[in-house]
Amino acid sequence: MNNPFLQSIQDSGPVGLGILLLLFFGSIYSWTLIIYKLSLFRQVRRSMEEFFRRFSGARKGAFSLTSPSLSPDPNPAYDVYRAGCDQLARISAGTDRLEDIPPGDWELLSEKMQRTADLGTSYLEKGLIFLATAASTGPLLGILGTVYGVLIAFQGMGRYGSASIDAVAPGISEALITTVFGLIVAIPALVLYNYFQNSLKNLVFQLDNFIADFIDRARREYHPDGEIKVKSK
Repeated sequence: MNNPFLQSIQDSGPVGLGILLLLFFGSIYSWTLIIYKLSLFRQVRRSMEEFFRRFSGARKGAFSLTSPSLSPDPNPAYDVYRAGCDQLARISAGTDRLEDIPPGDWELLSEKMQRTADLGTSYLEKGLIFLATAASTGPLLGILGTVYGVLIAFQGMGRYGSASIDAVAPGISEALITTVFGLIVAIPALVLYNYFQNSLKNLVFQLDNFIADFIDRARREYHPDGEIKVKSK
C-alpha cells in the first residue's frame, strides 16, 4: 500500500508543490529555532537561579557574583547587577553618607538597571516573531493549497463530465495534503511561541523583583565610603 502522504505529494501540481516546499522549509527553520531557544532558556534559568541564590546568600555589606568570564552561560540578572553596581558607584562618588544621595539618583539607578534588563529580555525574544508568523501563515498557506486543489478538482470534473474519482482525486488530494502540512507547521509553532512568551514574562517578573531587591539592599547595606565590594568566584 502506498503511503498516502507520499502519494498526495506525487499527485500535487506545481502550485501545490511550491506551497509544500514553503511549509517544509518553514518547519525546518521553526524546529531549529525551537531547539535553540529551548536550550537557551534552560541555560538562562539555571544561571539566574544560581546567581539569585549566591546574591541572596552573600554576607551583609558585600555583593557576591559570578564573573561572566568564568561562565559561558547567558545571565541577564548578572548584567543587571553589574549595571547597578556601576551606576551606584557613580552616584555615590564624593558622597560620605548614603543618606546624602538625592532621590533622583536612585531613580536613575532603577532606570539604568531596567534598561539593561530590557536589553537582556529583547535578546531572548529575538527570533520568536518567526514562530508567531509561522503559526499564523501556516494555516493560510494550507487554505491557499486547499482552494487551489478544489479548483483543480472542479476542472477535472469539467474535463471528465462527471464527479468520478479519477476526475476529483488529484485536486482533492492536493487540497488535503497542503492543509495537513499547514497545520503541522502552525500547531507546534503556536504552542512553543506561547511557551516562550510565558517564560519571558516570568523572567521579566524575576528581573523586576531583583531590581527592587537590589536597590532596597543597597539602601540598607551600602558602605558609607561609597565602595562596593565585588567578589568574583
